[in-house]
Amino acid sequence: MTPLADTHVHLLAGLDDGPPAPDVALAMCRMLLAEGARHATALAHQNHHYPANTADHLRAATAALKAQLAHHKLPLAVHPTGEVMVSPSLVDDWLAGTLLSVGDHKQFLLVEMPHGQTINLLPLAEALAPYGVRLILAHAERYELLLDDLGLCAKWIAAGVLFQVTARALAEPWEPGLEVALKRWAKGGFIHLLGSDGHGIDRRRPVLAGGFGRLVKWLGRAHAARIAGEWGRAVLEGRPVKVPKPRPDGRSWFTRVFGS
Repeated sequence: MTPLADTHVHLLAGLDDGPPAPDVALAMCRMLLAEGARHATALAHQNHHYPANTADHLRAATAALKAQLAHHKLPLAVHPTGEVMVSPSLVDDWLAGTLLSVGDHKQFLLVEMPHGQTINLLPLAEALAPYGVRLILAHAERYELLLDDLGLCAKWIAAGVLFQVTARALAEPWEPGLEVALKRWAKGGFIHLLGSDGHGIDRRRPVLAGGFGRLVKWLGRAHAARIAGEWGRAVLEGRPVKVPKPRPDGRSWFTRVFGS
């Protein structure tokens, strides 16, 4: 079995719109293990709606979750992470130390767009690059402009941005057009990380296996395992990730290199 890495799941109880209590967070962790995950973000929003979610607060909440997992002997490694809203002050906030990077390694910053907007990430990616920080775009499939503009996606990726896609969108696309677009993304090398965007046990459950299965169908197990496991774990552990240059010709980099 390929050990999966969930690079986007809300597991910090009571801090945002994720699990309301520790027992729910623990149940989500059990679900993730059943889905095949062995690594996951301990995630909460960092934006103006949740001013109390400082980096130190998220670190402390993650430490408490780790203790809970150890007590119950659950083999899920959780990594403290903030889901940061893109804003004009993002670079200043980073330099001030108020934002929590993925896994607290100061290598990757998980960002989302303000509701209903698609903001050009190129200036932010370029501004953070001298500090050794790369952006990860959370639930990238939400942004229709990107789905339709492979050239723009390629420019962002060339600047170091990684694209994270929600597993449920792959497994259960809500419209045929989304499935076509995501298949084009997958085969062209525009998907780098998999996340459940799990928020609870009754709604937005932390599911990964279906999305991984769809990637296997489209790309083969080896490439799917890189996206859903190898690269995700590297990001969570703060290790370098080198992704191939994307191609909009409909064939994956793995197919072009290995011919299968």
